[in-house]
Amino acid sequence: MSTMKAVQLLAPRKTLVAELPIPRTPADGLLLKTRCVSICSTDISFFEGHLFPAEYPVVLGHEYLGEVVDIGPDFDASGADIALGDRVVYWGQTDFDGFAEYRSVRPIFSGQLKQDVYWADRNFHDDRHAAAVKVPAGLDDLQASFIEPVTGALRSILTHPPRPGDKVLVLGTGPIGIIAGSVIRRVLAPHSIVSVDANPQRNLHAEDHFSQQAYLPEELAEKVEDNTFDYIFDTLPTIKVDDEEKDPRRVAMRKLRPHGRYVLYGASQEMQKFDTWLMLAKGINVNSAPFDVTSFPMHRTANVIASAMQMLLTGIVDGRKLLSRVCKFTDYDGLVKIFENYRTTTDLKTIVDFRD
Repeated sequence: MSTMKAVQLLAPRKTLVAELPIPRTPADGLLLKTRCVSICSTDISFFEGHLFPAEYPVVLGHEYLGEVVDIGPDFDASGADIALGDRVVYWGQTDFDGFAEYRSVRPIFSGQLKQDVYWADRNFHDDRHAAAVKVPAGLDDLQASFIEPVTGALRSILTHPPRPGDKVLVLGTGPIGIIAGSVIRRVLAPHSIVSVDANPQRNLHAEDHFSQQAYLPEELAEKVEDNTFDYIFDTLPTIKVDDEEKDPRRVAMRKLRPHGRYVLYGASQEMQKFDTWLMLAKGINVNSAPFDVTSFPMHRTANVIASAMQMLLTGIVDGRKLLSRVCKFTDYDGLVKIFENYRTTTDLKTIVDFRD
């Protein structure tokens, strides 16, 4: 067999099931047969046109679990004892190529030091390697595909953590907000941790996972005093509001104390508004964990992904409760509907299942 099926994005909101060549195994890498891919808000942003690839078509998907079916002749086994049939998750290398029956990867495992840096098309240096981890038998396929988003959230939290005893606000209680809130509450000893989201069902999810109080935006504005929080973790997508006084980021900055810390996670290539007066008046610094590998090398993320897996194995992040829906890869129409309705769904994580 020399070809595989893949879901291509031809343009915003235009997809197609295509027959593509199976990738070659990199000399220093692995060829993986896809088992499960979790849908990410980044996939939705590309689908909606808030993020833009360098060119179309692309194959979306990166929250990936695959089974090793071939090993390159120059593969470095020092970081992990990899054999055919092992399951591997990666972070990095690309936002693409997950919704396909096979993909290749050049992994860096925890403890390895290697790099192949290049200037990417979105204003940062990237690495042609990906941070990777071998998945043990104790973690099932469906939960294992959540290792990638836990890694992303953990990179941000470790780079800009709250202090013990901080009052924390999580903006947005989609999957990343719930992952971040779970890590902060169970590991980093906050005084309190609350959340805000416009979706009432997701607020219920947040309270089930981590939040001591889940607010609707108008409730946050009316019920919480200004200068309350020490730390904000912002997972919001592209925001467009008619009344700028109700912009959730502006409201959150009002609730942040002077010199409070604001950590940005949600990404968009569309311009987003931040209240520069509040930033100046309160001395607010907006921070993030850089994608640029000259600042945050991929070999460091290889250590983070190993820790992210442990958080799922130990229940710090409850993968079973994160899972809302499983869609078979063969159900193309169902997959498209999930993409089209993602912003209004009450679901958390949806997994595309490639297994027989």
